[in-house]
This record gives sequence, structure tokens and C-alpha cells, in this order.
Amino acid sequence: MPRIVVVPATPLLVPGAAGSTDVLSGVRALVTDVLRRELAAAGAVAVVGAGPTARAGRLRPTLADAGIADRLVPSLARLDDAGTPWEGRAATGASAALLALAAAGLDPAAHAVDVVELPAEAAPGDVRAAAARLARAADGLIVVADRPAPGVDAVVETLTAVGRWSTDVTDLPQQGEHLPASYRVTVHHLG
Repeated sequence: MPRIVVVPATPLLVPGAAGSTDVLSGVRALVTDVLRRELAAAGAVAVVGAGPTARAGRLRPTLADAGIADRLVPSLARLDDAGTPWEGRAATGASAALLALAAAGLDPAAHAVDVVELPAEAAPGDVRAAAARLARAADGLIVVADRPAPGVDAVVETLTAVGRWSTDVTDLPQQGEHLPASYRVTVHHLG
């Protein structure tokens, strides 16, 4: 049964991304628990998020675009030692989703994850192409890094428009001068 998990597209989900400060421990714990549960039943795994251009492949996570050097984040520093044939570097949102999967027990260097990126304001053709590629993961898990971005939201809407999907939404209120009022984690199940 296909599953879609929508997680916040923030590097703050990654331990070490905010230095020694742990600003989203509750959000991170929920995301990790949800992904661990969904990975237990997943076959193929894919990630979708906003990026500078429409592209797909086995992309290496990095937080460099968010101004965070990979060497400062332990889970990123280990990836270069794996010898994985990466096809490029993922944008920040997709990277946060890949690293959340890693925290939930999936090694992105050892387990191929199809990463699909499209511009935030994606053209309809890019949305259709992304949805078609992701739909091929019939019994898999699709992790959506959402900030929100209309193009990414359109892909989720396209995927969930077919069949009977159940949706569980958890809002996690936040307090902090530089944080949104809440972060949302959404799980869609077909069936």
C-alpha cells in the first residue's frame, strides 16, 4: 500500500544543523517515529521537494545551500566515506527529508532513494512528470519535504487524487522568535 509522509522542509530537523542548540526536538522525534513506522512496511523509497530545477535521481543530501558545512553535521560527514555514486546534490528540503530517513534507520548511501525535485512554482508538465515518476513506487514510501511550495503541493494533490486516501495530520506548535507558529507532519495512506 503506498504511503506519503509530508515533513517540514527545514534543516532544523537535522541534529547539529543549529549547532549545539536543539530547537526542534519534538518535531524531529515525531518525524523519526512516523518514518520508522512507515519504513517498516515500505519497498521503494522516494523523496520529493522543491529545488532550483526539475530533476530526479540519486542525489546526495547536503545543507550547504542553508549555509551549513557538511563537516559540521555528523550524518553528512559520513556520506563521503561510503563511495556512493551520487548523481548530484539535493536541495535543502530534499536533503532534510533524506537525513530524516537516515535518522529513522535508512542509510541513503546503501539504499537507493529516488529524489525528485521541481521548482517551487513548477510548470504543469513538471508536476505531471514528477507525479508519474513517484507513482511508480506503487508499494513504497514517498517522503515529501514541504515548506510549502505550490509545485510540491501540486504533486501531492495529483498523487492523492486517485483512490481512497486516509490522511492523518499532526500540528506541533512552536515558540521561538525565528520559528513558524507550528510545524505539520501529514501521513497519507491509500486503501
